[in-house]
Amino acid sequence: MIRSLLKLGLILVAGILVYNYFFGTVEEKQQSKEIFGKVRDVGKDAWSLLKNEKAKFEDGKYDGAVDKVGKSVEGLGELLGKLSRTAKDLNDSGALDQISRLQDKQQELQEQIEAETPESYDAAEQERVRNEVQDLLRETESLMKEMDDNQ
Repeated sequence: MIRSLLKLGLILVAGILVYNYFFGTVEEKQQSKEIFGKVRDVGKDAWSLLKNEKAKFEDGKYDGAVDKVGKSVEGLGELLGKLSRTAKDLNDSGALDQISRLQDKQQELQEQIEAETPESYDAAEQERVRNEVQDLLRETESLMKEMDDNQ
């Protein structure tokens, strides 16, 4: 029920923005342009953040430090939150479903990391966690590319 109301609200807001962008007064057109610009900026910022985190990950910033992996996973959670807001602004239900699935994976990984102590991770466990984080980053990057292509 609430989800349906939120979707309806997002569709209504998107419809008003598009209408104002093409048929509104000069002031309404300017306001719509500013909002579309902000949505685009959030997408660019999120893309930049993901690229930076991926580069840091590949450079070995997170090697051998489970607590750092946990922080990366938390950062990824923040990124997914931004992406979710962007997808809602763009009214992209397919992206919202993918983001929800990625957020579930991120949360599961975060809980797993928090449940373990750094001393309990052997090399194989660290490698497994690192691979799961890399998979999550790849999936997020793929989603971001799709969203960027759809804009």
